[in-house]
Amino acid sequence: LQPRDFSQIWSRLTGDDLAALSAGLATGRWHYRGKLMHSERDADREAVRAAGNFSNASAVIAVSLGVGFMLGHFAASVRHVLLIEPSPYCAAALIVSGEFLRFPGKITLFVDDLAQSDALEEILPWLQGKNLKQTLIYCHPPLLAADKPLYTRAYERVVALFEKRSVNQATVVKFQQLWNKNIFLNQRAMRHSGTLNQILSQVPPRTIVLAGAGPSLTASLPVLRAERERFILMAADTAVIPLNKAGIFPDLAFSADPQWLNHYFVQSAAAHRSNWIMDPVVCPAIPHFLARQGARMFFWNNAFLADSILRAADRGDVAHGGSVSTNAFDVALKWLARRAETAQPGRLILVGQDLSFSNKQAHCAGAALEARVYAHCHRLSGMENHNLRQMKAMPVLLEKGIGEAQVPTNGKLRIFLDWFSSKAADHAAGRTELINATASGAQIRGFRHMSLSAALAGLPAEQGLSFPASQAAASGNAEKIATLMTELVQLMRIVNDSATLAKDKNPTAAVVGRLNANDAAIKKLGLAKDIAGLNAQAIILKITEQGDEVNAAEFYRAMARAAREVKLWAGKAN
Repeated sequence: LQPRDFSQIWSRLTGDDLAALSAGLATGRWHYRGKLMHSERDADREAVRAAGNFSNASAVIAVSLGVGFMLGHFAASVRHVLLIEPSPYCAAALIVSGEFLRFPGKITLFVDDLAQSDALEEILPWLQGKNLKQTLIYCHPPLLAADKPLYTRAYERVVALFEKRSVNQATVVKFQQLWNKNIFLNQRAMRHSGTLNQILSQVPPRTIVLAGAGPSLTASLPVLRAERERFILMAADTAVIPLNKAGIFPDLAFSADPQWLNHYFVQSAAAHRSNWIMDPVVCPAIPHFLARQGARMFFWNNAFLADSILRAADRGDVAHGGSVSTNAFDVALKWLARRAETAQPGRLILVGQDLSFSNKQAHCAGAALEARVYAHCHRLSGMENHNLRQMKAMPVLLEKGIGEAQVPTNGKLRIFLDWFSSKAADHAAGRTELINATASGAQIRGFRHMSLSAALAGLPAEQGLSFPASQAAASGNAEKIATLMTELVQLMRIVNDSATLAKDKNPTAAVVGRLNANDAAIKKLGLAKDIAGLNAQAIILKITEQGDEVNAAEFYRAMARAAREVKLWAGKAN
């Protein structure tokens, strides 16, 4: 607890709150909304019994602890407590009571009034390095009884954040090698490409339509084609082929997925008629195909170290919501925000963002994924079976629909739905008008819902985009890559030596000394170690956050393999 931050809590208290705190301090009985915040008979004994449930924990995330009687009774193994308190009054009661002084470890207090839907994201750094199997979540029963809506919502959001983090870790493990590999293999394409900042420096349009590849995109195609001059069209890569087949060519197409399957999304003879904006981790087959077609390409920044050290200049940053449509949405908002200098606000219109299984379909007609499914159809498995498997792959959830009372979705699609909703809430004070003109699917909170025809009615024609001819950027990477490869060779030598030494079950003092010296040498190879470490995240997460027993030799072999792979890819970057 940092006393300098207490003023933020006191400023939110009323006179009645201060009187209640004074009474609690005088009597030792603390009330919230007329109910006790602890056991009525023996608060300390009840705290001992509750704390006993955490005997195997090393860290605790508590949605309130009342006034903190439990803090003096946690097992010695509990060294970290993250206290999430949705009520400023209860946070003040904890501080005034002084019970937190009995805890020998570290307490991190997060006072959240739930006003911002993304506020809890700030606790993610606290979770880094914590063993998730030994991190337990607790919700204080007396306060849950006193204010069930507030504390239930806070608890559910903490659980959802844990689930999201598990998904993120699974994503890291799945794509750990692809991210590094693609950044190196895309270096040549990026030297001949523009940057996102060049896009954002253009005069912002009045209206942007953002097309996703939801099942209902097909219904929007006639209006998009008829009113094409009234807007700048952005599209996710999954929607490019269906749009091209309908004679509609996006001004800006977005691609970010590192997987090989996604290269099918650009396999259109008209792909070069769009300007492509991409993530450095995108599948290398995509920029390679587009370069052969003569398409204009632009890249944004990537947070991974391999891109940070190799890019010549800032390209511009993009918010990530787990989907290429969320990347495009963030770019559109940033671009339209520049219209604040003008008298007329911008308008951002979504189409094809069903975020549900409209008409029991997983993809819009004509999408590359649909064509791929048809290519593998046989008499025992057709498109209907594929759509059914997609719908049932995760538990079905129901959301408020655009044309129906409820529509089926799932946890993955709900993540995107919540992301769009949270961005709309954050943008509520902005001048850009947010409209969801998707023909069917789930409603998105914070957006106006109307037909595409109504959203485009009466708008003037938009001026097309034009960019100066691309010029190859000066490389300047040869020396960086040479240094990196030298360090990678050193890293391989050291970790291979450590892997051999670690096989000894009863090491002598000399062997232990060599292992320690090798570990110190590895730490000095910061650049090579960190980049190779991304390739070995599966085993690193097992050690740091999943609590699994990992043989030391196995870890060193994984690092050696990662260093060898990165060296191979770095050699192809020039």
